[in-house]
Amino acid sequence: MPPHDTHPNAWSAFWQTILRYQADKVDPWLALRNTLGVALPLAAGVAFGTLSGGIVVATGALNVAFSDSQEPYSQRARRMLSASLLIGFAVFSGSLCGHHHATAILVAIAWAFAAGMLVALSTTAADLGALSLVVLVVFAAFPMSLEKAAISGLLAFAGGLLQTLLAIAFWPLRRYQPERRVLADLYLELSGAAASPVQATEAPPASEQSTQAQNSLAALDRDHSIEAERYRLLLSQAERTRLSLLAMARLRTRIQREEPANPAIEILDRFLQLSSRALRSIGDSLVAGQPAAAPDPLPQLQTLAESLREPAAAPPSPLSAMLRDARFQMDALAGQLRSAIDLAAYATPAGIRAFERREARRPWTLRLGGTWATLRANLSLKSAACRHAIRLTVCIAIGEALSRGLGAGPTGFP
Repeated sequence: MPPHDTHPNAWSAFWQTILRYQADKVDPWLALRNTLGVALPLAAGVAFGTLSGGIVVATGALNVAFSDSQEPYSQRARRMLSASLLIGFAVFSGSLCGHHHATAILVAIAWAFAAGMLVALSTTAADLGALSLVVLVVFAAFPMSLEKAAISGLLAFAGGLLQTLLAIAFWPLRRYQPERRVLADLYLELSGAAASPVQATEAPPASEQSTQAQNSLAALDRDHSIEAERYRLLLSQAERTRLSLLAMARLRTRIQREEPANPAIEILDRFLQLSSRALRSIGDSLVAGQPAAAPDPLPQLQTLAESLREPAAAPPSPLSAMLRDARFQMDALAGQLRSAIDLAAYATPAGIRAFERREARRPWTLRLGGTWATLRANLSLKSAACRHAIRLTVCIAIGEALSRGLGAGPTGFP
């Protein structure tokens, strides 16, 4: 391309970047709750005749709103509470040190250095440090007494707390919705990758969505409920599916290079198309919160995998080794999809309710038998529950022996 043509193309790319509208970045509900968090304190301040206090509360809510997101509720709550504390402390510090220029300058310098160091932790921490620095500088221009500075800091913290409560208001009703959303994005991206297999030189498919899902589900590490375990297993199956899709794409390329007219290429293409449909049904199910309504493609996948099996008497060759590897990957991917479909069926709200109804219909003898089997399996020193029971028993026995030996009553008190 001639050198003089690069400038129009560069300018065109620049303006496309400036004017591009990213609809996926627009979240009306997030904007609404952030607006409410700022507007409500202002309205209350006008209604009760304390506009200055309402402005301080709204300032705290506005700055904490920048930490709001659609991440899992636990992560969102921790980050916004941290932001509320930091903004409240910035308001207090700025208002208090504004009386003395030297003190205000030294505090601003120290705060700026700390905010700059937060870049080493994460982008979110760096943004929070920059916002709190701005709040500190702004309130340093309005020096207050110790009492008023403390009240202003508490009001700013209350505004951040209000914004946090609005952000997590639906936590009890939609507890795992953020996790389902990121998993749905991951499975839908894998569906697109299966429909158009990546080249051997490209990175694994859905890398960005996988990283986002791992970060989001990290909040469930301490959640050992059945629902949380299902979401973790769905992520695990998605990771295995990514590797299987990449391996099959590479095997298809090698088979086509060795023998372009081999029937296995068409079989692999058909298998990947059906896998794409299965992955899309999983993603759509997680988005809609309902079990997948699409027909089950697993029997067809199994049939295609069987059709790739070679006769036992086939002579060994590089092509036959690749076909065996392809058949192995097809069997693995079919098993991963079967497991993911089963998990997704009970990971949605409708599926969870169906699972609870099915468990409730079990005879009481089976439920009691399952409970007794669990207790019996844990009657071993290898079990954490058994060790905990032994420690608790020993502590109670020693406590009762000491209390009764000292003439105390049965409860340990004389």
